[in-house]
Amino acid sequence: MSGVHCLIDDEGHYVQAHSIIASGDAAVVVQREDVAIKMAIVYKYYTMEKVEGNRQKIRREQEVWRRIQPNLETPVEGIVHCLDLPGDTIEMRYMSGGTLSKWLKHRARPSIELQKRWFRQLAIGLHNLHQRRVIHSDILSRNILLDGSLNVVIADLGASTIMPINTVMVNAVDDYNCSIWTDICQLGLVFYEIITGRQTCISLYRSDSNDSIAIFPPRNILPTLDKRIWAQDIIETCWREGRYGAAGAAGILVKLDNE
Repeated sequence: MSGVHCLIDDEGHYVQAHSIIASGDAAVVVQREDVAIKMAIVYKYYTMEKVEGNRQKIRREQEVWRRIQPNLETPVEGIVHCLDLPGDTIEMRYMSGGTLSKWLKHRARPSIELQKRWFRQLAIGLHNLHQRRVIHSDILSRNILLDGSLNVVIADLGASTIMPINTVMVNAVDDYNCSIWTDICQLGLVFYEIITGRQTCISLYRSDSNDSIAIFPPRNILPTLDKRIWAQDIIETCWREGRYGAAGAAGILVKLDNE
């Protein structure tokens, strides 16, 4: 392949294709030993404006990380460990288990015991984000990672919003109308996928519109829940805007304790 069409890292070196573990519109994640490095997508043929635009998205995500994890030596429970923020890159702990979406696609249904462990770990992670006044906005199984011991963490903060530190999150929405309630609704969809193995492909954004304003999905477009699903009440509450009240994601933990 021509060098013009090879990705270039933050130091100007070509990125080896075999090291790429994830790629999006503006960023790529590569593995270097036990570190996953997120960097802007840069090709030789890109204009300076295109390169700067992609790098700016990385810088924006770096600011989210500085809010969530000001001490890089101390990980936050339920969220992938950020190791360093050098230059226009984000260095994170490499999660050898890959994404939850791939795990669910290629493995047998997890046991109820494992499901409950994942629910708890994800609820703790989301609660910690909201406690730090961050709205994730993209809680999907492809943005959840597993380690070698099948523990899950929330990752990919590229779409996240930092709110003022004194924000009352129960009532807050960002510029795209995302909130802790849209985060919790999406988490409910992840829970549903964990239990059933079925992806719903339900978006917060209308597919027939260029409008980037999120809408909390009406209940009638969300899946019907079989009464035999052990977490029916937990998921149903996730899908009713504001039903966890002031507790937010911590309310999920309360319901788990009552199961």
